[in-house]
Amino acid sequence: MLTTTTDNAPATTDAPLSAELVTRIGRALEASASSNTRRAYRSDWAHFAGWCEAEGRCALPAAAETVAGYLVALEADGFAVSTIRRRVATISKAHGSQAPDAANPTRSALVAGVLRGIGNTRAEGQGKGAAPILPAHVRAMVEGAPGEGVKAKRDRALALVLLASALRRSELVALTVADLDWSDPRGVVLAVRRSKTDQTGQGREVSITRGRDAATCPVRALRGYLEAAGIKAGPVFRGVDRHSNVSDRGMTGAGVAYAVKRAAEAAGMDPSQVSPHGFRAGHVSARRAAGEDAATVMDTTGHTTVRMVRRYDRAARRFRADVSGALGL
Repeated sequence: MLTTTTDNAPATTDAPLSAELVTRIGRALEASASSNTRRAYRSDWAHFAGWCEAEGRCALPAAAETVAGYLVALEADGFAVSTIRRRVATISKAHGSQAPDAANPTRSALVAGVLRGIGNTRAEGQGKGAAPILPAHVRAMVEGAPGEGVKAKRDRALALVLLASALRRSELVALTVADLDWSDPRGVVLAVRRSKTDQTGQGREVSITRGRDAATCPVRALRGYLEAAGIKAGPVFRGVDRHSNVSDRGMTGAGVAYAVKRAAEAAGMDPSQVSPHGFRAGHVSARRAAGEDAATVMDTTGHTTVRMVRRYDRAARRFRADVSGALGL
């Protein structure tokens, strides 16, 4: 299981580099490269160092978790795969030339897996969508995050609420305590103020019912996390460092992506195949497989067309017939 100190992205305990040192490293990288790559090296290094400074991380030497979080942030911001790979090469070169005695984070299995996952996602095209993260996967992720610390409780609540609500990551990070209605004993109601398909801000409500199993009840997990974190107002899902200090700021979309990938790895899953949108896909797939009609599912997901929901019907069609039995096998 990975160790981090914040949750909007992975972290190290070292302080960020000084501006002077960042510039010196950039010049060294520029001088070591051929003329056609000098500008790219310096620009790439400045971007990575700037991201680390903004997130309170050390750029050199960087932890593997820091680089992985940076790549997730680049992917979330829509950077081209070629640019992401070049940034990895720049970070690798900086460590090789400026910190030769430190472990090169770009050679870690975590960074390689995240980079491979980003490449696979882009190569497979947008049409296939995210791999569904089904209830069995989430149960494994919840069981893989043991402990009663604030971070463990936050991670369990994050995974369970993502699946139960089918919220997009932008909708999840926008939630505030004021958006939670606990007045109905059947569960909690989330007020989604704005979404990808609701730019006018009409909003919708998402009801999450209490689960049958206390260990995987999203309502219980969410309330337990908020109480442990002492959150009574402001953003619901926030960064938590390794000392259980809770940030005043809400998590970013990239932070959510990293958190679920980390939970997936702890559960023995391939983190490159896990994304926040996969929970939304898994929600729809599981409910359709259970026989729920598209309109009922759309009440939760906020999809505007039945066609979008039916993209996930493939899971419902699996093993519908006993083919081997019918063939006498």
